[in-house]
Amino acid sequence: MRLSLVCATFVAGPLSVLFLAAPAAAQQGGLPPGGARPPAGPPPAAAAPAPAVAGTSVAVIDVAFIFKNHVRFNAQMNDMKRDIEAFDAQMREESLKLQKKQEAMMQFNQASDQFKKADEELAHLKSDFQIRVQAKKREFLEQEARVYYGIYREVEDAVTNFAQRNRIGLVLRYTSDEMKPEDRNSVLQGVNKPVVFQQNLDITSHILNQLNAGATMPPAGGVAPTANPGSTIQPGIQNARPPAPTIPQAQPGRTTTR
Repeated sequence: MRLSLVCATFVAGPLSVLFLAAPAAAQQGGLPPGGARPPAGPPPAAAAPAPAVAGTSVAVIDVAFIFKNHVRFNAQMNDMKRDIEAFDAQMREESLKLQKKQEAMMQFNQASDQFKKADEELAHLKSDFQIRVQAKKREFLEQEARVYYGIYREVEDAVTNFAQRNRIGLVLRYTSDEMKPEDRNSVLQGVNKPVVFQQNLDITSHILNQLNAGATMPPAGGVAPTANPGSTIQPGIQNARPPAPTIPQAQPGRTTTR
């Protein structure tokens, strides 16, 4: 029994010394912990980070269709249309008054002071009428430009966000209108369209649904229905831009010479 204990102590002594010496050797550049020897040669280089993959996908968007079906754009244009119609009615009424004044003036002798006074007054009224019409026309055109500017910036922001989320590197403007052989303007527009062919690249409905979220299209004649999400839009629509505001010109009759 004493011999076995002595042997156990004798064996354990050198083993403990080896285990104690191994960490020290690893710290001094010798064997690493656990006794494994590092491979010969230079240390392995650190793995380079994978380069970011740039977006190379291409998409198309029908901007005219966006404007045609944009809820807030149509609401603002409808408001403008009502303002134009109200001003139009006011100017027509004043134009009729000018005609009546001119008809009444013709009853006077053109050589009389009464005629000259009425003619001078009518000339001032005509001038004032034209100035107000032109000023209001400029006001409507500026208002229209601000509406288009604001909505188009929204479209730009929505397209940018959508493209960045979906790794799209280029978005081209195109038109989904089909050429009509009997319509010269339609043929010219089709011949000059920048995108000749696209397949499943149309993001128009996605952008339109994002811009119209929670809104309802105001009732208006000729407005195309909003496309379903994910569908390919191929309606035959006209240019979304409405005609420029038109204001009637004065028609007071013939001009007399003073």
